[in-house]
Amino acid sequence: MEKKKSLRYIAVPLVCLFLLLITSSCSKDSEKETKVNKTGDTNAEYTESNEDLLTVDYKYFYDELSKGGEWVEISSNQLGLKFSDKKSSEILRENRNFIAQVFGINTAYAQTESDVFNLFVWRPTTEIINKEVEASGEKPVFYTPYTNGQWTYTDAGWYFKGATPQEEITSHYGRWTQDPELGNVWLPGKTWSPAWVEWRQNSDYVAWAPVPPGTYIEKDVLPDKELSDDRYTVVEKKSFTEPSISKYRYQVVENKNKIMIKEMTKIDGVIIKEKTVINKGPEVSDIEKSSGKKIEQVKIVKTDKKDGVKPSDGVINVYTPELKKSTDKKNEPVSKPEKLVSYKDAKKITKEEKEELKAEDKEQKKEEKELKKEEKELKKEQKKEDKEVNKEQKKEEKEIKKEQKQENKEIKKEQKQENKNEGKEKGKDKGDDKKGKNRSGENAIATTPLSK
Repeated sequence: MEKKKSLRYIAVPLVCLFLLLITSSCSKDSEKETKVNKTGDTNAEYTESNEDLLTVDYKYFYDELSKGGEWVEISSNQLGLKFSDKKSSEILRENRNFIAQVFGINTAYAQTESDVFNLFVWRPTTEIINKEVEASGEKPVFYTPYTNGQWTYTDAGWYFKGATPQEEITSHYGRWTQDPELGNVWLPGKTWSPAWVEWRQNSDYVAWAPVPPGTYIEKDVLPDKELSDDRYTVVEKKSFTEPSISKYRYQVVENKNKIMIKEMTKIDGVIIKEKTVINKGPEVSDIEKSSGKKIEQVKIVKTDKKDGVKPSDGVINVYTPELKKSTDKKNEPVSKPEKLVSYKDAKKITKEEKEELKAEDKEQKKEEKELKKEEKELKKEQKKEDKEVNKEQKKEEKEIKKEQKQENKEIKKEQKQENKNEGKEKGKDKGDDKKGKNRSGENAIATTPLSK
């Protein structure tokens, strides 16, 4: 027993030294790889990775988005994101397992995952969600990205013009993901795009969905990701460029054929062309044909000065802030929002919001029920009134017909009498004529002399 204890006393410091050497070696290898990547990367501006969430200073986004939402601290595991170079993580895990097996040591350090970090996601306030409600006329449970605004055709492809300053950031940087408790939340990113979406279409409809976290440009294109149908927004092509696009979203209605996203054709989305991020999407000629409108191309002009973003005809001025990247590797992001909400508290808030929405929906349904009841009563009264009116009308019509019939009868009677009287007069005249003729004949006989 004492030998085992003494062995452990010797083993623990040796293990610690062993792990320190391995960690140092992995760090050096990682630093070397980082330098190689930096010197060999010709498209550094467009190269993104999960590590950017730890090494890029997103203070500008933290400050600007705090005005229209809240920042929530969340584990990278919950977002399905993996960090650090795989080689280092694998070596560390293998050695920890080896140590645990050989020496029987299961320390807290040995069980810790090196690639799990706490990150910060942003979710919009109810005010921004309400703007979407005003635009669409519906009351969504969660905010839907790329619906509260308008699609504009530019020299960089289809640009999504957000309705709020916050949406102008989240539509062009970073990635959106859907959390089962919080709804749609946004992760920062350093590369600008006219919109981070993927596209599908058929002959009559066009659909788009936010590109999920962990999906980055590779060899000048975004790799395909399998997304669920409910992530897509679908509209008719004829309405694609309308303002407040959420008004025109396709709704699944009972007894109506559902549009199957998987049956739609996938079309090119975000690509790199001539060192520019392009969002291709549907052909502009196809949208023109469907809408019956000529679509003019707008030019995008980027500026690093915030006061340089001013409205201009035929031009979209875009502010692209300088986002500094740190070379130091840490186990947490280089900066953080001033005000943070824990995931637990955010869930609680969301639950309360859901309950409020549920109560509002219940009240709304109650009001709708009362309204339907009133409408039913009104229809019933109207029907009754119509019935009475019809009854009176029919009665009046019957009386009129009766009177008309009586009048016709009287007229016929009078006419008959007149005809009868006329017949009598004619008969009298005829009789008089006959008598006159007879008298004339008698007179003629009387005046004729007798023959001898």
